[in-house]
Amino acid sequence: MTLLARMFLVLSFFSPLASAATLEIGGEIRNPQALSQVGPGAVSILLTNLSEGWLLGAGRVSGARFHIALPQTFRPPVQPLSVCAGVKVAPAGARTYTAETLLAFHAGSNSLATVVQADHPTSPTRRGQWMYSDRTVTIKGRCAGLNTYYNLTLRQGWTGVMTVSRDGRFEVTNAAARLPYWVQPVMTRAARTTFPVLFSGQRSALTAR
Repeated sequence: MTLLARMFLVLSFFSPLASAATLEIGGEIRNPQALSQVGPGAVSILLTNLSEGWLLGAGRVSGARFHIALPQTFRPPVQPLSVCAGVKVAPAGARTYTAETLLAFHAGSNSLATVVQADHPTSPTRRGQWMYSDRTVTIKGRCAGLNTYYNLTLRQGWTGVMTVSRDGRFEVTNAAARLPYWVQPVMTRAARTTFPVLFSGQRSALTAR
């Protein structure tokens, strides 16, 4: 049994029970024609921290819909929250982690494409993301010298975060809408060699304790 197959076996055990997951996400792919470019037949959606090679969750696409659940046993490798000058965090000392990238993966063709949660596939003004915090904190203020503003509350555990861009102004807030998902053009057809750590199983929420 392949590593990815074992991941899906574990995930299928956890998914039906809401109490067995610290984060559940899902939705509908609004541009299924782009999804078909990743590969024919079964395509999976992976929730990752791609920059660090972490696989946080995986779920099959059924039609144009998908569902991902993180095992309750997974504890994200949090780091001290770092913010720009002009932004205040209360209370201080929070440690956070960002699930930064959704990926569409076709095992047979070894193809990979990013999936964005946004109000438009190519010119979004609102984009969604997930952050984990070890405590409830508020983050407010403007980054010094930048048009980036924070008005965000991270609860303990996972929180949906939305970045809104308007005329060069960027606002980071709590997610206020269920944004659709869009598959981007194929990134690589050599996924396992392009991202070896991600597919090695060394950093997987489905096997981590």
